[in-house]
Amino acid sequence: MFVGLERVGSARLWLVEGSVPHFREMVELGREIVRALVEVHGPAETVRRFSDPYWLTALACVLGFEWNTSGQTTVTLKALKVGLHERDIPVRIVGGKGEEMRWVPYEAGRELRKIGVEDAGELISASRLTCSVDESALQDSYRIYFHSMIVAEGGTWTVVNQGMNVDDRTARRYHWSSEKGIGVQEPHTSILAERDRECVLDLTSAFSSQTRKVMVEILRDTPPSRIKEDLAQVKAILKSQRLLDKEIPPELAHSMPSYLAPPNTLDEETLRRVKNVGEFKELLVARGVGPATIRGLAYISCLIYGSKASWRDPVKFAYAHGTKSGRPYYVDRRAMLEHARILRDAVLQARLGDHEKIQALRRLSALVSGQVTG
Repeated sequence: MFVGLERVGSARLWLVEGSVPHFREMVELGREIVRALVEVHGPAETVRRFSDPYWLTALACVLGFEWNTSGQTTVTLKALKVGLHERDIPVRIVGGKGEEMRWVPYEAGRELRKIGVEDAGELISASRLTCSVDESALQDSYRIYFHSMIVAEGGTWTVVNQGMNVDDRTARRYHWSSEKGIGVQEPHTSILAERDRECVLDLTSAFSSQTRKVMVEILRDTPPSRIKEDLAQVKAILKSQRLLDKEIPPELAHSMPSYLAPPNTLDEETLRRVKNVGEFKELLVARGVGPATIRGLAYISCLIYGSKASWRDPVKFAYAHGTKSGRPYYVDRRAMLEHARILRDAVLQARLGDHEKIQALRRLSALVSGQVTG
């Protein structure tokens, strides 16, 4: 059971290299910031704050990092992990960059006992699932290379994953919280990025629910050899851009990015092993299943069996008007003036007794900040 599991946001960052001369100072100051937060807000609320992409970025800036670089994630959490180790603060950080990602099961068992978490089994399961979702269920060109779990006494946790796109040298950060709901369908409440990808495979979308179900049914009801034949047919369909008497989905009808190309083949042994998985999230964490397997099964589900899937990047926020430096694009001055006019008119109308526009802006603000549901 993956109880209390939901992604709550992500951020897109620029990859940078080089040492951090002030790392020791980051360790010292970061530890005392966490100590103060625990004293004022308690350990559970302190850990919850790490699930907010804005908050973590602000913390990294306080510790001396640029707001839009990848090191704000990896180095900041590494410094906090070192600073909290063997201290009397009821918060611990496990995992990290590269090989350290694999250490979570061992670190969780060892480190979390020191803050009163005796059974780390659910945390370890959550660790595996969050990585699998961000790596395979949402295929947006970013490969996960950093995974860290922040845990409080009592078991409250936040997961921070970071993926790398080596082609444009950017990183995208994903945040998860134990406070949110269960499942893999639209687990996030906000995703931050400088721009969206033109085409991604988003199996976390509600629009993809049928495809998730059909993928499991295909494995249960279809021999592996037939599944491989279906994959060959998928590639023929994509090459000809025709699906019987209809065009293929418009998102796939143009130049397909390399990270969404169908796999050359599917491993029959893996297909046999996952034949009896009960649901999609079990498939994600099964041994031998990665992005290529998930992508191949999704294509078969959509193009052979006719299910629907989302091919849109689930990014919820981007730069409103661009930036002076032109990264990711230059300021849209016309849009800034138009938005200034909208706000000015709303305030003027409110002064004249028409509060409808102001109320609409308040509702929009609440919706964007996640305070309105349903």
